[in-house]
Amino acid sequence: MKKRMVAILTVLVLCCSAVSGCGNAAKPAADAGSGEAVKEEAVPEKEEAVKEEASEETQEAEEEEYTRMANPWVDISAEEAHEIVPRLFKVPDGGEDPEWMKCEDLGDPEKGIGPMVQLSFMLDGMPFTARAQTGAPEDTDIGGNYVEWTYGPEEVTLANWGGGNMKGKMRRSRNDSGYVDELTWYDVEIGILYSLSVAAEDLDGFDIQAVVEQMYDSESEPYENVPEDFLQEQSGKTSFETYDEVIAALNKGQGYAYIKLAGSDEEVLAVTDLVFEADHSACEASLYGKIDGKVKGLGVVNGNGSAYPLRLDEGILYGGDNHSYFTYFLSPDGALMYKDSIEDGVNYGSGEFSGFTREDNSFDSADFTGGQEEFDKLLAEREKKPLIEFTVAE
Repeated sequence: MKKRMVAILTVLVLCCSAVSGCGNAAKPAADAGSGEAVKEEAVPEKEEAVKEEASEETQEAEEEEYTRMANPWVDISAEEAHEIVPRLFKVPDGGEDPEWMKCEDLGDPEKGIGPMVQLSFMLDGMPFTARAQTGAPEDTDIGGNYVEWTYGPEEVTLANWGGGNMKGKMRRSRNDSGYVDELTWYDVEIGILYSLSVAAEDLDGFDIQAVVEQMYDSESEPYENVPEDFLQEQSGKTSFETYDEVIAALNKGQGYAYIKLAGSDEEVLAVTDLVFEADHSACEASLYGKIDGKVKGLGVVNGNGSAYPLRLDEGILYGGDNHSYFTYFLSPDGALMYKDSIEDGVNYGSGEFSGFTREDNSFDSADFTGGQEEFDKLLAEREKKPLIEFTVAE
């Protein structure tokens, strides 16, 4: 571009010189050194300087456009990221060197698809990349991992996202160069697609689901006053001052129980919409705990009908049914998380066992590699655990 502009300017100068020469030939020789002649010759020089400056500005603009096209990702602040995606993740505990970016080019305003937001950070010496995009179809591949998946997708249920009911899909790629883990999940309420990826030489025993659960940000809820369970819906509140206020909001026939879960020395309050009269048990409960001086919902735990009520033993809460084995405790920051999550695949039509187990509330886990015999043993052991007895509200 610059060479072409120089060539054009050269032609313009020659043309101007030719015109000037024609004029000089019509004048007396004595006029060649006059001020008028000098003035006429100065015009092309001024035009050339202006055109040179314009050429440089044009070149700079083109270079900026080229740079933008070559790398459409733009650095943004965390605040800007939250303005783009209304329900966004946060940097997990222990995450370092966070960087927020956005890519306008990956959005499509005409289809209601917003810009893609990306968060990169380091955790335990490993690089993580989290992405979120409003309006993206659920089956869109936003992770950007161009690998061949050797495991998955395995369906999981996140302990705190979506009130403990949000589904996710976990995948793993393994080859000679190492591992890549990815977990994607979709917020059907707003229409937001998320992904979290990590690559490392060895991810054996690593649990990416635990990191996703740590990244849930209750302060990023766009509908802060939208009820997440029966209690919030009937009370019109999403937070309470004390546990007594929570209990006072229960209707007759509903129930509550104080329990202690591993991961915290503080009691949490379990409330249920239905208490079985025979043994005062329940198959579903919302857990409430103290967060930043307020009593707020931590998530929902589930059994299945009176045949599979909730149980508690030594700080571990047991849920699930004849096709699933769920246990719960609290994460280091007080959020509800799975200790064990194992399913036989019947509910999904796969008929294959999948899931994981954890020894503690860290990020480490082990894949469940057992079969029907091991699964049945877990269910049998669960039946021996004490029931959670709820006090019925009057």
